[in-house]
Amino acid sequence: MKKLSAGFISRSVWFTEFSAVISLLNEGKDWDDITKAIVEENSFQMSSRNRAQDLAREMKLRISTLPVGFVDIFDQLSLSNQKLVNLIALMLERPLVEDFVLTVVQKEFLTGDMRLEPYEISAYLQDLPLQHPETAKWTDETLKKIQTKFHEILTYSGLAEDVKGGMALKRALLDPSLIALLKQSGKANYIQALTGRKL
Repeated sequence: MKKLSAGFISRSVWFTEFSAVISLLNEGKDWDDITKAIVEENSFQMSSRNRAQDLAREMKLRISTLPVGFVDIFDQLSLSNQKLVNLIALMLERPLVEDFVLTVVQKEFLTGDMRLEPYEISAYLQDLPLQHPETAKWTDETLKKIQTKFHEILTYSGLAEDVKGGMALKRALLDPSLIALLKQSGKANYIQALTGRKL
């Protein structure tokens, strides 16, 4: 069983940066060139050198988790599907994000509830130590930050929008090429989690 970490709360969704870096890779740039642009030239206008270094590390880690083919087709996808690729990369990179989507979001889709309340996310986080003892020491402040980050990830990825204190969930409309790549890479369970439709 994968160990869960709350380290992702210090990272942003960074979709604009994610998209730009993939485009650079597709233009033939290598990671040394990209890292230099991000850190030395501050091409994304980060607030400090340390933050630029964080971004460079995060982009390399996140994009490198994507199975073969995702980067190649990225620029041909619609904006909504590009945002979903960023979410897929986050799920692959951060086990806690993956567990949340596969457990909580998928359940909402499959039951047809389509509304995610703050107390439901809180309940999920409170139950985590039962399966993941490493999460038992997380403070209330950490749990609150995680809940905020989940909200940010779902809304930025297009899976949810704010509605009266909660979130209204929206099924993903995955491009056929993304569906094929997820199946090929052994991640068919992601398709059901993001669309709520059983395969």
